[in-house]
Amino acid sequence: MLIYKLATLVVLGSVGSFLSQESRAADAAQPSDDALVTIVVTAEKKEEKLQDVPMSITALGGKSLDNLQYRSFSDYAAMVPGLSITSSQPGYTNLSLRGQNAGGVGSTVAVYLDESPFGSSSALLNGSILSGDFDTWDLQRVEVLRGPQGTLYGANSEGGLLKFVTAPPVLGTFSGAAEVTGESVDHGGSGGDIRAVLNLPLGDKVALRVGGFKQDVAGWVDDPSRNKVDENDGHKYGGRVSLLAEPIDSLTIRLTASSQQSNYNGTPGVDTSNATLRPAVGDLQQERYIAEPSSFQYKNYNATINWDAGLFSILSTTSYGILNSDSISDASNVALAPGVTYSDLLGGLGASLDNLVDLKKFTQEVRVSSPATNFIEWQAGAYFTREQGHLFQHLNPLSIPSGASLVGAIGTLEIATLDSIYKETSGFGNVTVHILPQFDIQAGGRYSKNEQVATESLTGLLATPPQEFSTPSSGHVWTYSVAPRWHIDADNMLYFRWATGYRPGGPNALPPVVPPDVPREYGADKTNNLELGIKSTLLSGLLSIDAAVFHVDWTNIQLLEQVDNTGINGNGGKARSQGFEWTVGYVPVHGLTMNWTGAYTDAKLTTDAPGVHGVTGDPLPYAPKWSTSLDGEYMAPAFADYKYFVGATWSYVGARSTVFGSDETMLLQVRLPGYNTYGARAGFDNDRWRWTVYGKNLSDSRGISNYTSSGAPGLNGSASIIQPLTFGVTLSTRF
Repeated sequence: MLIYKLATLVVLGSVGSFLSQESRAADAAQPSDDALVTIVVTAEKKEEKLQDVPMSITALGGKSLDNLQYRSFSDYAAMVPGLSITSSQPGYTNLSLRGQNAGGVGSTVAVYLDESPFGSSSALLNGSILSGDFDTWDLQRVEVLRGPQGTLYGANSEGGLLKFVTAPPVLGTFSGAAEVTGESVDHGGSGGDIRAVLNLPLGDKVALRVGGFKQDVAGWVDDPSRNKVDENDGHKYGGRVSLLAEPIDSLTIRLTASSQQSNYNGTPGVDTSNATLRPAVGDLQQERYIAEPSSFQYKNYNATINWDAGLFSILSTTSYGILNSDSISDASNVALAPGVTYSDLLGGLGASLDNLVDLKKFTQEVRVSSPATNFIEWQAGAYFTREQGHLFQHLNPLSIPSGASLVGAIGTLEIATLDSIYKETSGFGNVTVHILPQFDIQAGGRYSKNEQVATESLTGLLATPPQEFSTPSSGHVWTYSVAPRWHIDADNMLYFRWATGYRPGGPNALPPVVPPDVPREYGADKTNNLELGIKSTLLSGLLSIDAAVFHVDWTNIQLLEQVDNTGINGNGGKARSQGFEWTVGYVPVHGLTMNWTGAYTDAKLTTDAPGVHGVTGDPLPYAPKWSTSLDGEYMAPAFADYKYFVGATWSYVGARSTVFGSDETMLLQVRLPGYNTYGARAGFDNDRWRWTVYGKNLSDSRGISNYTSSGAPGLNGSASIIQPLTFGVTLSTRF
């Protein structure tokens, strides 16, 4: 296997790390010392130095994200080795790590906001694309854990975990920050935002932190058929309130409420020729009969209580999350079969699809942990979640080309509703045995059991007679991990990790009249990951190295299939992903910090997947073999107490293949070209005031983040294009 072939490469540390140390020069804790700064993470549900964690992790510091104006997945994905995003528009983004994406509806990357799991655990509520693109304002960091995290994080973490760690209130300190930004997009409009946060001490034992933001999002896609410009513009706003109390030294209580709302007037989809992927109408143009607005709302409420009882500590975390999304799309030119669209089926009429998702999620977790010792450390916990989902779709007739609704004259073509309940109970444990002062072994396991029920109803002109049906299911799974690590010395650690993860199965809500060979349930899929890595700090802290090779086997893969003309969640085939990842940080001279990250990922089917027309050797969707990013920043004294800084970033995303053919409209994967992006920044900073001018996508690349082979007039496809050349200016203050 590749993990053994590349072991020598890892041991020698020929590739390495900076971003996983959050070591930007601007963040240095000791100005007289250029050494890269090591941060503390909570990847294993306890605080520990990142360099001591025996797995491949990237930690993106909140201050660095602020300085770079990186606010969403699309901004910082290139900084994370092995992270791929597939986005049809903001709010609909598929996350994959190490290439683990097969086009299924359920998510393979778990997303957490502090101690709260986000999104749907099942494949019945579009969990793969409703991934929670939280704004990065007032975060401590974003932690990205590569490889299965099934032991500590459970469902949907078979590819890894993305964790947003918010800045907590600080006792006894009054502080705050504010920021104003304006930017202009070439070929498009302008946008900007305003942000603020205050930390308020309420005596010596209580503190309150309140923050919020409002952002105008620029658009850059035009629709000449409807005389619309910058069709995909929008607005975002949100806030967070957090209360921290420490009534006694051994007890902390934190209560947090978060909310974020995003509204967009259209999508960044550009009509393209399926033969050439070139614009079918014009550069950054689309043609639709109606507007395609969308909205996304995230709300989360959490109470975390942590009590240190001396011999052990107890943590209880209770969460309630709400996810709402609503989008309208022009379905007139969506292909139902090769060369046949909805408009053809309806005799020249058009069609619009209203897609509404609502999720209410309650979770409770309790963990008991031992104190750190020189011999044995342990952690045990229990987890429960109850998720209530509602998926609602309206297919309505339209007049072409006016786009006028014909519901009043004809009626609704189809109304589909899918109500679901998901309940899961888990127990888990983890133990670390220090066999020698320099050598220890971690081992853990988790047992998870879920119960589900899905109820679907179909009414409307195309669903005669009306139908309603319900399907239950249940399942259980074991996951485990083993990780020996060897501290060669205080600055170098070698580790090996064997870990598993899973994605729950569930019911296919099907009418009783479907053929008997259509599966009524789909099973859990599972990943088995082998990883060998090294973490080093060299040259008196001026060079950091974080490198790993990995081999992942993926079995019983969940796929969106067509069986006897019935769309289902199914299981089909096996896949393998293997490669290596690196992150390097280096301070070659005083004031200059260089960061280099990247990954090589070879992800492909290892057996046929006939349900989606996949054959052995086909690449997994949207998994570039090569991706890399290089960033450098130089800072030096300017005047008074100000320093000037200049920085630049280059990112490369390699060629990718689109999703497998889920039905007869697209039997072959399409190869999308790779693309480069460049960014630059400059300004002045005195640790209280910071002024920055910046540019993103300076080469004005037309990188494609998602592609579908239908949806545009003339049997053309639609490609979602990354944001074009952008210039901006930011003024921020911290006090």
